[in-house]
Amino acid sequence: MRGIGMKQYGGIQQLTEMEWTTKPIGSDDVLISIKASGVNPVDWKVREGLLQADFPFELPLILGWDAAGTVTAVGTNVQDFQIGDDVFFRPELEREGTYADEIVVPANIVAPMPHGLSYAEAASLPLVGLTVWQALVEVGKVQAGEKVLVLGGSGGIGSMAIQLAKALGAYVATTTSSKNSDFVRELGADEVIVYDQGPLHTSTRFSFMLDTLGGEAYGDAIKFMRRQGRVATIISERDAKKPSFAEVAEKERELDVTFVFTRPDGVNLNHIRALVEAKNVKPILTKVYPLTLEGVRDAHLFSQTGRVRGKIVLVHS
Repeated sequence: MRGIGMKQYGGIQQLTEMEWTTKPIGSDDVLISIKASGVNPVDWKVREGLLQADFPFELPLILGWDAAGTVTAVGTNVQDFQIGDDVFFRPELEREGTYADEIVVPANIVAPMPHGLSYAEAASLPLVGLTVWQALVEVGKVQAGEKVLVLGGSGGIGSMAIQLAKALGAYVATTTSSKNSDFVRELGADEVIVYDQGPLHTSTRFSFMLDTLGGEAYGDAIKFMRRQGRVATIISERDAKKPSFAEVAEKERELDVTFVFTRPDGVNLNHIRALVEAKNVKPILTKVYPLTLEGVRDAHLFSQTGRVRGKIVLVHS
C-alpha cells in the first residue's frame, strides 16, 4: 500500500509519503481500494502527538479514520460483500489508516455505500455518523419529543447531530456563531443559541446534551440542563479542561455524563446508510483536497483553524 502519514510526531512538515506491503487478507477481511478519505481533528491531534498518553501508536503510521472505496478482494468467510461493491467504513487505526490507496479491514466494520452519493460524500460520513449514533442513540437514548442541545452545531459532528436528532423526532437547539445561524437552521435546528452576541441564553431546558466543545463553553451550557439529564461528550480532559463550576453543576443537577470514543461498527453504519437513503441525513462537505502530500498538509492546516463547517475530504485523482 502507498499512503501519507508520519514517521515521527510533529507539525505538518512531518507528513510524508510512505509505502509498505499490504497485510494479508484474513478469512473475515476485505481488501478495499480507497477512493476518498475523510479528514477529522483527531488526524492532526495524532500527528502532533497529543494522543500518545491514551493511544501508544506504533510509528511509522498512515493517518485517516474515514473512507469510501471499492472492494477488490474478500476473505473466505465473508458473505456480505463481493468484489466490486462500493463501501464506506471507519477502520481501527493501528498503523494503516485511510490516507492510502488500499487497506485491509474486517468485513464487520464495513457497510454498503449509500445509494446516490459520490465517494467523497460517503467518505465524509463514517466517523461523524458513528460518533453521533453512538452518542445520541446508544448513550443518550434520545426519544421523539425530547429537547436536545448540540454544542457546536456547524462542525462535522454537530451538523450530523442536528440531522440525526431531528430524524429521531427531537426538538433540537444548537450553539453556533451568528454567521452560521442560517446554516444550522437549514440542517433542521429548531432553536439557535449564538455565542458571539453576549452570554448564552435560552428559556428551554434540555434532557440531553451532546458536547463537542468542552471547557468554558460546556460549563456555560450546563445551566440549561434538566435535573437527571444525560450528557454525551466527545471532549476529554486532554482536549479541554472542564471548569470547576461545571463539575459542581453536574452534581447539583445529578447529570449522567458519558465520554464517547467512537468504535468501528458496520451495523451502526447501516443505520446511517438508511437515514441517508431516506433523505433524513445528508453529508456536509466544506472542502475537497487531492489525496496528495500537499493536499493532506493543506487539509490539516484548514482543520486546525477550528472554523470548519461540515467535513473536509481527500480524494484520489
